[in-house]
Amino acid sequence: MVALKVFEGPLCCNTGVCGPDPEQALVDFTADARWLAGQGINVTRANLAQDPAAFAADAAARTFVQLAGADALPLVLVDGTTVLTGRYPSRAELARFTGLTTPESAPAAATDSSCCGAEDQPSGCCSSAPQVLQISAPVRSCC
Repeated sequence: MVALKVFEGPLCCNTGVCGPDPEQALVDFTADARWLAGQGINVTRANLAQDPAAFAADAAARTFVQLAGADALPLVLVDGTTVLTGRYPSRAELARFTGLTTPESAPAAATDSSCCGAEDQPSGCCSSAPQVLQISAPVRSCC
């Protein structure tokens, strides 16, 4: 199972989504992290104010904070590898980091049978059949 760990700066609670005016990035990330957990990904979040022991126990997080400082958080790890720092990932990034597919990242299906949309086209821009182009020379006048 893929494990995603997010080490965050000091927050007022486990998610930072509290109070009368929570930061929108935290609201979005909290929803995306719940979506990711619902897809079977093991998601762990730790913030410096609520869980400093998690930073001390993880060598990557400990080294990151020592070198870059708490202002450079969040730090996002997937199976122990750093995949993002300094901001929260989008849902599409989370899906990509963990090998999932989101509806937004799935390739669109061909919706028509025009050029390049269907393989059964006998000719056209995608076929190997030669195309005939008509080239005309400009007409010159004498004045």
